[in-house]
Amino acid sequence: MNDQDAAGREGGPSPTGRPWPVLGQDAYHGLPGRIVRAIDPHTEADPAAMLFTLYAASGAYIGRTPHMYAGAEEHGARIWPLVIGRTAGGVKGTSWAEIRQVMRAAAHDFTHGHVAGGLSSSEGLIYAVRDGGDPDTADDDKGFDPGVSDKRLLVVETEFASVLAQGKRDGNTLLPLIRQAWDGGTLRTMTVHPRVATEPHIVIVGHITPTELRVKLSEAERAGGTMNRFLPVMSKRSKLLPDGGQLEQATVKALGAELAAVMDKAQGIGRMSRSLDAHEHWVQLYTRLASDHAGDGRVAQVVARAAPQVLRLSVMAALLDGCDYIDLPHMKAAEAMWDYVEDSAWYVFSEGSGNTDLDRLKLFVDAAGLDGVTRTQVVAECFGRNRKAAQIDGLWAQLLSLPGYEERQEATGGRPVKWIRRTKPQ
Repeated sequence: MNDQDAAGREGGPSPTGRPWPVLGQDAYHGLPGRIVRAIDPHTEADPAAMLFTLYAASGAYIGRTPHMYAGAEEHGARIWPLVIGRTAGGVKGTSWAEIRQVMRAAAHDFTHGHVAGGLSSSEGLIYAVRDGGDPDTADDDKGFDPGVSDKRLLVVETEFASVLAQGKRDGNTLLPLIRQAWDGGTLRTMTVHPRVATEPHIVIVGHITPTELRVKLSEAERAGGTMNRFLPVMSKRSKLLPDGGQLEQATVKALGAELAAVMDKAQGIGRMSRSLDAHEHWVQLYTRLASDHAGDGRVAQVVARAAPQVLRLSVMAALLDGCDYIDLPHMKAAEAMWDYVEDSAWYVFSEGSGNTDLDRLKLFVDAAGLDGVTRTQVVAECFGRNRKAAQIDGLWAQLLSLPGYEERQEATGGRPVKWIRRTKPQ
């Protein structure tokens, strides 16, 4: 057993000294939180892994109709968690098993007909949601394949390391196709007899160990956009239950009925909007999301799609709350879930100081190059005004104590403007 997996077993610090991520209470808003909290006393599964898996599975059922726009890009109910934990002790499979029982109670036919695993090729993925009309796949005497009419698909890939390994094989097109599936467009193979899937709704839940992720994920796929379409979610055994545990079936059925009601309602929702309070919160949050991941570091590459991912999480938080618009509690739930994702990425990929805030500040300043940034920019753009003045002062001083950084002050006729910058290009 390697050090990183051992750390994951106990929920201890990563090899870089980072603490195990903590999921904020805002993430447990509404029905999803009640479902996870009802299951939690009866399972060893990680609550965070269960919550993200619930968002993913219910989004797969809901389909592509409810959505919001970010520019010209449409974002809907497609949440792709990558659950990361050591073999057995990460209880990754247990998190899916617990959510699956509630999903079965809510949508029995969907869980039996639209859930699959075993990703191995782009052709296989398209075939599962294919259009009709290909005589090469005829299943009747007329030589006509009717295709798949319901293009919702939940892929639970318990051996995600094998999927990443495909990306290192010359000519393999699975990972590029996965990126297209996250984006939500029509999928097709560029072959003599092409396979086509028009506007499918595909959700992927992956399971992997920390070591497999670091080893199998190539630099090209990390930088090229495969990894940042997934939400890294650290998972560990939450408790020891020597005799096991099981939620009462009456409770499972009741929660399933509630979940079915909100999911069925969500299928009738189209374009969504935000309340005034949610919009104001989004504007402040967006400044941080768009600013603090600049750069080419490994963590920055993994969380580069921060804003669209938070948008999707907020859409799902609203839909699972029975709402056709995003309100402030939904934005806060999405933010809390994103914070866990970000901390999980730092836990696995960081080679930094072990201080998340210091590394964030360093990344922010480094991205500005020799121009540097002002203290006001650090407060507003790097930390979204979520740190106290004393915390900012302490981080500022810590960064200045590192080699290669300097401070300057600019006279303004009033209080001088403080700047911090690198002294040499990276």
